[in-house]
Amino acid sequence: MTAGPPTGDVDALRERLRALGYLDARVDRFVLGGAATRGRAVSLAVAASLRIGLLAGVLLGPAAVIGLATRAPGLVTSVTDALVLAAYLTVPFGIASALLACVAILTAGWLARQSASDPAFAARARRAAIAAGLFVAAACLVYLTLWWRAAVPPGAWGAQLLALAVAASIAILIGHVVTISVLAYLVRLGLSGLPMGSPLSSLRVVVPLGVMALGGAMVLLRALAPQADPVVQTAPLTVVPTGVRVVVVAVDGVDVTTLTRLRSGGNLPTFDRLLGGSTAPLAVSIDRDPAQVWTTLATGQPVERHGIRALEGRQLAGVEGRVGAGSRLTTATDLLRLTRPTIASGDDRRVPTFWEVAATAGLRTAVVHWWATWPATEASLATVLSDRAILRLEQGGALAGEMAPAGVYEPLRQSAASRTARVDARVAGVADGLAPDIAAIVDRSARLDATVLDLATDAALGGQDLLTMYLPGLDIAQHALFPESPAESLAPAAAAERVRALDGYYAFLDRVIGATVLRDAPPSLVTMLVTQPGRVAVGPATASGSVLALAGPIAATGHVETMALSAEALAPTVLRVLGVPVAADLAATAADALVTPAFMQAFPVRPVATYGERRTRPAASTGQPLDREMIERMRSLGYVR
Repeated sequence: MTAGPPTGDVDALRERLRALGYLDARVDRFVLGGAATRGRAVSLAVAASLRIGLLAGVLLGPAAVIGLATRAPGLVTSVTDALVLAAYLTVPFGIASALLACVAILTAGWLARQSASDPAFAARARRAAIAAGLFVAAACLVYLTLWWRAAVPPGAWGAQLLALAVAASIAILIGHVVTISVLAYLVRLGLSGLPMGSPLSSLRVVVPLGVMALGGAMVLLRALAPQADPVVQTAPLTVVPTGVRVVVVAVDGVDVTTLTRLRSGGNLPTFDRLLGGSTAPLAVSIDRDPAQVWTTLATGQPVERHGIRALEGRQLAGVEGRVGAGSRLTTATDLLRLTRPTIASGDDRRVPTFWEVAATAGLRTAVVHWWATWPATEASLATVLSDRAILRLEQGGALAGEMAPAGVYEPLRQSAASRTARVDARVAGVADGLAPDIAAIVDRSARLDATVLDLATDAALGGQDLLTMYLPGLDIAQHALFPESPAESLAPAAAAERVRALDGYYAFLDRVIGATVLRDAPPSLVTMLVTQPGRVAVGPATASGSVLALAGPIAATGHVETMALSAEALAPTVLRVLGVPVAADLAATAADALVTPAFMQAFPVRPVATYGERRTRPAASTGQPLDREMIERMRSLGYVR
């Protein structure tokens, strides 16, 4: 074991540091507390830098959490989340601060040593120490200002002033300990004639320096502040009743060519009815992530506006909040094994869906099993059976945002046995004659779609002006039967059997949709069928791999749009048919060509500026979120790996 410096040398160094006033403050004693035990000056500089890093990490980590809470609002959801994230961030910020401080201390010490024999050495050492402290302080101040720029809203002068005052105080404190560390480093070298006291500890220096730091931070904040968007008042939405009820049937995984082939054989009477009015092709997104695609359809806004970028996100260990996959934060934490997968949350959606807009306008609306609808919120005013509702009904227990209003849960839970019996009857025979592995895939998908349709028509939801449902079964079955990268090529007979299984699934969907949502439909019912090709390759985004069809008394029968509509056209079209004003800031206009000229003349478009931001007051929740169960369900269905 290497011996440390002699005890007398240690005591002499401590006495000299104390005599020079470098150990007067508690923070000085913390940073330089072990300095006298270091045999070499470089070791002293490294030890002091490590303690400066610890101090900076403890101060800068929480500041970073404040910025994260604004930049990624879904990530910080509680005080516990904030504390855990602060602990995570203390380490990298502490290491970075320690490295910066060490470089500053050694560089300033080297510069001061060049004039050790000069009569003006004391003044030059003082200037070198101050320069090192100011350099590190400026870096801390810029860092804090940039983070709190994101956290403090423009125009909140009181909050801005307080935040910047705290930033200036932290920066000066870090600069002070770097300065005394430079001077202690020079003492360890045995140099004499050093200045008394820390140059950055006198009130005559600290107060003007603090004012300058505060002013500089305010200038930086003002220079980098984003231009505030003009405040647009959300006008009340007045509905002009059009006398129709609307049912939106969203089917994922539809291959338009296969659908056309099967219809030509006369085997799909329900799809004939849904497609018997007016139809238009929909452009297909290159990114076939279902959460992103179906949120675009539901909101009428592109991903940059609605905020749901991917089905799969990341959750930091110990943190309940979420952050989208692929960000710089998750790239780093994935490497450190600090994250686990999570499913897209409605908390990340920034704009309302068409059923939320219709409900705000006073219409009775319900949605079943749509992507990114969990957690369901009472503020949406719609009846929401979220993408976790079926899982909650299976698992039981208290709600944790799976449905809204909470009053629909108990009737649906009590009718679970009868629902299961109906689902069993509807899926009977769907997998007959198929190989066991293929039959299992088809049966599982069919049960899911049949359950969604049964829930959509349950009396607990009441009468609705707008009923919306999402059916993923065909996409799930297709993705399992024909994976993008199969381990080996399928033999022709095996491929033929899988094609036969999918053809049978189209017939099953046709039958079960007709027996549920279209059964005993009133003459005033307008149906909208929207399809997407799902997770199969469909070519460029403009390819006609999707369709929007309108059927009912207002459909322009026989009219077919030849130009592909954008996915954002669904939302304004639904609202237009219901008599709800259409927002001018939507990314697309309503597909008026799908309705009759008489309807357009009787109910001209009534624009409003915007629907505003989404309201996110949480629904009553006493249960535990089914996060782990949801991940396992998505993994079993092939959505995550």
